[in-house]
Amino acid sequence: MSTDIDILAEYIRNETGHAGPLDPDDDLLAAGVLDSFNIVSLAMFAQERFGVEFEAEDLMRDNLASLSSLAALIASRRSAA
Repeated sequence: MSTDIDILAEYIRNETGHAGPLDPDDDLLAAGVLDSFNIVSLAMFAQERFGVEFEAEDLMRDNLASLSSLAALIASRRSAA
């Protein structure tokens, strides 16, 4: 069974072609894996794939820059629903 982080990592690999390691706690923006366009696409994918709705205040760098922070945001939105 794939975890949320596995699903997000697979999406990033498919969208960006990144073949290197994706540590859940790495800052993917600082590492150059994601750019501003990719991060918006990732947030839209996460909402659709996991059936959650992000609020405007959720869409900040700290929540979207790493796989672990995005997975935590998804979990918090699931529990709020």
